[in-house]
Amino acid sequence: MTEAGTASTEGLRARFAAIVREDLAAETAAGFPLIRRFPNSEVVGAPDYVSRLTEADRGRLLDALAHYSTLWWSHDVVREKKAHPVLGPYLARHPSYPASDWYGGRPKEARLRNAVKTMLTETGYAREPIEGVRGTAVIRYRHPDPAFTGRLLVHFDHSLMRQMEFGFRDWLNEGLRAHFGSPNPREFIPIVAMLAYDHLWHGGGVNNPVCWDLITEENLAETLATMREALERLTALGRRINNLSAE
Repeated sequence: MTEAGTASTEGLRARFAAIVREDLAAETAAGFPLIRRFPNSEVVGAPDYVSRLTEADRGRLLDALAHYSTLWWSHDVVREKKAHPVLGPYLARHPSYPASDWYGGRPKEARLRNAVKTMLTETGYAREPIEGVRGTAVIRYRHPDPAFTGRLLVHFDHSLMRQMEFGFRDWLNEGLRAHFGSPNPREFIPIVAMLAYDHLWHGGGVNNPVCWDLITEENLAETLATMREALERLTALGRRINNLSAE
């Protein structure tokens, strides 16, 4: 890539990151009304952790989460993140589990899968087959808005250890993808690889699931409502980014 092309891509990446940061900042300023409801042991404790930071450190953390979500993954980037004075300790925090017997209260996988499928169908998502994939562990849906190009992938863990993850694949428009896409699956940008709100707040930036693992029969209805709201948030975020000019 030429120097001019590199500068253009970097400027675009910075605007991309600024939109992500605005979304994270809005969630923070509102008191985490969405992320606090996530049945996800890896991010459910993030709001309380962030609330204990100074205002300056909260700003640095949001800067770092947004910045690194838009960078190519590499071992050097991982080392950078671990050495960051605010992001490093944030990434080192441990999962948070409820004190109650949440594990024993989990729904069966088929019950969870059918509840999610029903909610998505009622919301307007249309299921699509995935070439070469059999079974029900991974299901794919078209977005209710045909102008939104991303495909929603939902993965269910048969072991029920991690239960479910979801997010949009192939959601970036062609003009932006030309700057950020890569045919090599080992080379990826976290937010481009999977547009998932859990991934943004988790901050790890690895090409692995960040799953909802605290779903119970008791919180199943709330989980479905939260998932629907998360998808609306992701759709709005994706649209804002796709409105960027690649020039």
